[in-house]
Amino acid sequence: MSRKKELQPNWRPNFRIQSTLPDIKVVRTDFIINSVALALVCMAFFFLLEREYRAFSMRGTIEHMEQRIRLAETADKHSLQLSQRFRKATQHVIELQRFYNSPLPAHDFLAELALLKPKDLIFSNVKLSEAIYKEKKNPARMQYKIQISGDVPELTLLNEFKGVLQQSSLLNPQGFVSVVDERMQSRDVKTRIIPFEISIALTTEKPSKAAKGGKE
Repeated sequence: MSRKKELQPNWRPNFRIQSTLPDIKVVRTDFIINSVALALVCMAFFFLLEREYRAFSMRGTIEHMEQRIRLAETADKHSLQLSQRFRKATQHVIELQRFYNSPLPAHDFLAELALLKPKDLIFSNVKLSEAIYKEKKNPARMQYKIQISGDVPELTLLNEFKGVLQQSSLLNPQGFVSVVDERMQSRDVKTRIIPFEISIALTTEKPSKAAKGGKE
């Protein structure tokens, strides 16, 4: 009688007998984990490298812009200085043009004042200005004002100077009405001098009725 082979049920194999176990191959996962870790490290490295590159590029751009701003500020300051100088020069030219366009030639006017001035009368300032003189029911007219300020020891000298100014042909040009006025301050107790100011207004004459009728 032959010996029957002992069989183990499939639902409960004997793990000690390898021939009865199913064919199972071991899959190693160590290299997968290492690859994933290496990939993450590389990604982090490239991310940091990109950030550093962007920061470096940004610093370079900022430095370049700051340099351009400094150069622009220097150019703007130079242009501003030139503009201010040009404005001052233009103002001087305008003032000279107004002065020479006045009915009183500059050199003749100053020479006439020097001749008419009494010996003991002192000038401290001479000013010429222009303005538009307006009256009701009359057209606007051009007016030139001369202001002379200074000091005088006696009132008689000031009255004498005012009189010669009123009689001067240079200060009574044709086509203008001349008005001479004076203003004085109290005599200084220590120096015994009297500060004064004489104003001369030269206003163009009013247009005659005949001229108005001709225009109409």
